[in-house]
This record gives sequence, C-alpha cells and structure tokens, in this order.
Amino acid sequence: MNFSRGKVQILYSYLPGAVFPHDEYGHCRVTTIEVTELAGVNHAALADVVSDTLQQWVNEWQRAGFPPVNNEVELARNYIIGEPTSVLFEPFPTTLRCQRCGRVQRLTDLRRVRGGRPGRCPVAGCEAPLEQMPFLQAHHCGRLDEIFVQREGCTRHGTEGLYFDDTGRVTTARWRCRLCNGAEVARLRQTPCTCDYSRFGTQDPNEQRLRFLVTTDPAVFKPQIAPFINFPQAQMVGLAAPEARPWVLARVWGLLAIPVRAAMTAVTPSANEAELAGAMQDLADAMPDHPRVLAWRRGQAARAARTDAVDAVQQLLPGATAANLRVSRRLLEQVAVLDSVASVTIDEVAQRMERAGDTAQAVRLRETQRWASDRLGLADLRALDGFPIGLAAMGFTRIKADPAHTIINPFPRSDQRTPLYAVVASTEALYLQLDPRRVVAWLERNRLLPAAPGGSAAEAWARLYRDVPGLCVRRNDPAHAQPAASAVRTLVHSISHVLLRHIEWSGYGAQSIGEYLIPEGLACVLYASRYTDTKVGGLLTLFEQGLDRWLQSAHHEGGDCVMDPFCAEEGGACVGCLHREFNCTEFNRELSRAVLFGGTVPQEGAAVVPFGPIVTGFWRT
Repeated sequence: MNFSRGKVQILYSYLPGAVFPHDEYGHCRVTTIEVTELAGVNHAALADVVSDTLQQWVNEWQRAGFPPVNNEVELARNYIIGEPTSVLFEPFPTTLRCQRCGRVQRLTDLRRVRGGRPGRCPVAGCEAPLEQMPFLQAHHCGRLDEIFVQREGCTRHGTEGLYFDDTGRVTTARWRCRLCNGAEVARLRQTPCTCDYSRFGTQDPNEQRLRFLVTTDPAVFKPQIAPFINFPQAQMVGLAAPEARPWVLARVWGLLAIPVRAAMTAVTPSANEAELAGAMQDLADAMPDHPRVLAWRRGQAARAARTDAVDAVQQLLPGATAANLRVSRRLLEQVAVLDSVASVTIDEVAQRMERAGDTAQAVRLRETQRWASDRLGLADLRALDGFPIGLAAMGFTRIKADPAHTIINPFPRSDQRTPLYAVVASTEALYLQLDPRRVVAWLERNRLLPAAPGGSAAEAWARLYRDVPGLCVRRNDPAHAQPAASAVRTLVHSISHVLLRHIEWSGYGAQSIGEYLIPEGLACVLYASRYTDTKVGGLLTLFEQGLDRWLQSAHHEGGDCVMDPFCAEEGGACVGCLHREFNCTEFNRELSRAVLFGGTVPQEGAAVVPFGPIVTGFWRT
C-alpha cells in the first residue's frame, strides 16, 4: 500500500530504524530509504556541520560507527548524500497477542501452521483476531528488540494456560495462567545489554538493561538532524580565502557597509588606474565641477573608506595579519547572509509605510526599534527572504537525544558509504544581532571579563575577539570551554529560545521555527522550517505588523516559568520555559534565564555551564 509524506516528515519520522503506525499493516519498522542525488548542496558546509555535531558525542566509542568527515573530500569518499524518495518497511513487532485468549504467537511460527487463518489465533476453538504486542525494548546504545516471550508456564499447568495480561502499562503488564484463575507467572523480563554504553557510559544498573517502551513512545527513535546554511560553494570559497579575513571581520563589526566581494574588487587597482587618475586630474584642473570628475572623486572616497575599514581592523588587532586571523565558518555564513540574502530593515519598512500614508505604523516601528536597542540590546534586526537552509539526517539515538547519555548510530550503508538524508530549501527568516558594547559591559559586570574603559562598537568587537577566543574555535578545542565564551553562547542561545517561545504572533508554532546560532557574531537566525515551494509569509508579516507585541511579550514574560521556584534554583532552564522538543542543535544545553534576568545558572548534569551565578542579567543591564 502506498502512502505519501512530506520530505521533512521522512527525516523526522520515517528513517531506517524508526517504528511507525501504518493504516493497513499496523506498526512497521523502516528498513531502507531510497534516494535521489541531491544537487546544489554545499559539501564543505555540510561536512563541517556533521563533524561539529558528531563532536557533541565526546567519546570515540559513542560515535564509532561513523567514518571520518573532517572535510568535503572525506565527505565525498565516505558518505552518500540523497533526498528521500521512497520508504521501505516491514511489520514490527512480529510478536502477536490474541485479543480474546491473550495467547502470544510469533509471526514466524504462525507462518508454519498449516490450515491457519492469517491474522487469527491458531488455538483450537478461539480463532480471534491477533494484534501486535504494544511493547518494545530499547537501549541507549541504539539496540531495539521485541519483548521477551515467556516460554515457561506455571508449575501446575505449564504453558497450557499461559497468556499475556496487557494492562496498557509496562509496570503492571504480566504473564498469567488462565487455568490458575489468572495467577501471575512472570513479569516482563528486562534484557541486559553488554554494549559500550553499559561498559563505559554508565554505572546505573537500570541503564545497563534495555528499557520497556510502548511502541508509540517517541523514545523508540530519536533522529539526529543537523541544519546547515546552503550557500553556493563557489560563493563561500571566495570568502574563505585568507586575504578575505580582514574584510569578513570588518563586515561583521559594522565597519564595512557593502558586500565583502564588492569591496575587495573595488580596491584592487586596475591596469590602467594610474593613467585614468592622471586624466581625471587634468580634467579636474580645467573643470573641477564636471560630472565625471565628481563621480571619480566619489569613487575614490568610497575606495578609501573601504580600505580604511580593513586598516581599522588591523589597528584594533595589533600584530594580526590575514594569515593568522581567526574566522570561523559561521562568521563566513553571517557575512554571506548580510551580503547576498534579500533583507529588509525596520527603517526600510517604516519608510515604505510612510510612502503608503501609514505614518502611525511607521512611528510605531521606529519606537519599537529604539525600544529593542535600549531594552533588549539588539543592534540589528531584519527580515530575510530566501534564506538558504538545509537539513541533514545523520543518524539516530534511542531513549534520549542527549549526547551525554547515548550512542549515536549511523544509518545502514548504501554502496559502501554511510547515507546522509538531506533536504534543502529557501525560506523566510528573521536575523538579529546583539550590541557588542552591551555584551562586553554585561561580561564585565558579571566578572567574566576584567573592567576596562568603554569605547566604540568596533573596539568592543575587537575586545571580544582578543579576550574571548573560545567563541571562534571548534567544539573539541579546549578554549571552547572558556567561561566568557560559554556565557556569550548561553546568552545568544537563551535569547533565541525566549523569542521562539513567543513566536505564535507570526502564526507559526514554536516547533515550526528553527534556529541557527552564530555566537561569535553575536547573532542568530530564526527561520521557518518549510521545505516546499509555497511560502506562508508569517515571519515577514510579524516583522512588519507585530514586531512590538512579539518583542515586548518576550521581554515581559521571558523570565517566567511554570516550574518556578524550582527551575530558577536549578539554573533557569527546563521544559516549562526554555527547553525545546525539536530544532535545538545544542540539545538544550547552554541555556538559562539567569543570563537575561540574573540568578543561578545550571551547575549539575549535562546542562552545566563553566561560570557562576549572574549578578546582572543582560536584559537588566
């Protein structure tokens, strides 16, 4: 029987190893995904994202099933990237229970019964419909088994009266003997697992055994999906060149107002530059107000300003050269967003409103812009149209998604390579960037940076670059755990989740919006997770019509949690406030309402952060 699902649904619910309910066949397990080659994927970005995501499983044995993927060459050699087209599956579980007598049968045994009726109990005189057993066994290592079928009956009647009493709950379901008036024979037997997780990952005996789960429990299958920005690879190669690094920093730091590639091209002298300059100077001596002279002088001034932007970066970072500047992939992507994605700022929308005669809305937007700068510390907020986002399903876990408590498993190999199932799209998004001066002042007030005289925004950027090197390094670099770097990441991440918590003003549900964090650029992108040709436009409408309601509700209610005071005492991040069920690439780590409003930050468990209580919240600065 054919059934249709969206591409994103396939990634989240129908990947190999997933168990799902089918309208005709009952519960089934996906065995294989057929794919078509996905063109237009930025392999360098995808390789970097997959490698970075895998590093969250810090021990080699936790990700041992994955071949190396440190660059696009290894990605091409070891992985196959495809877009899902067809799903192949099989019935699962194959242990069946009679709805009348409760006897349990295996599908393989039923197929050997001569004269039996398909789907009917083979016990003489019964022949009632059979149903799949509602329980499975799963382990943190990714193992998935059917439940153990009791082979021994009671001491008086053996297996003659043995049946399974399904109460709907694992804790109360029992094997019983009908001939003994339903006396208990055995409980569900937990199977021990001898995997690496049981050996190295836990000392808890309960975690060393497979856990019983209802077939429909989301813990049966946890897909691990990584988002990546899918700019054309040729475009990113130019930005990644060493000579472009000062320009990239100048663009992010607000010293350069035009695209990096345009600025670099404009300041490169042409072969006849000297000859042209001489001719223009001769014309200027004779006719100083000639239009060509004025245009040439404007061009020269613009070129000087562009050169000054790079000179300013080098002056702010004495001794730095293009060769030793630290520029991460995410900074390059931030520049590509600013340079090549169609965007609209609050001021541009306000001007359009004024031209249309809606001066009240224009005034309202500008007041919101000032309020967002003063209260939220936002230096830039704009709407994006055509944000190129991709999703890559790289593997799965069971029981939990948290890398601290799981082993991540790759999907079955195809053509001797590990598959990555991916979709790409162009969607709407909102881009926001924090004021670096506010961030530096916040770090100083919380003793995460030593106090120093304030300065310009560019000087604040340079201070973050020099004094918080953990922002621009890979996850497996020791500097990544620097307290100030963790604090900035927690700040950007927490603001993102607070804003997403109130995104319903856009018409989207919070789980329908993804986040892409760029903490080294004090920025994040909130994008609509739509991978079809249709566009709803909810985020763009929110930006134009409901920006004040959205931002103010986030600010006024962002400090609340239904679990308080317990949540606030334990770090200010839980399912009642900041945690997201889907679309969090950091697995709800480095989150705390305390960074915004002050208080205790997580100090226990997987969410621990390497800095102490926050005296002054960022939204209280």
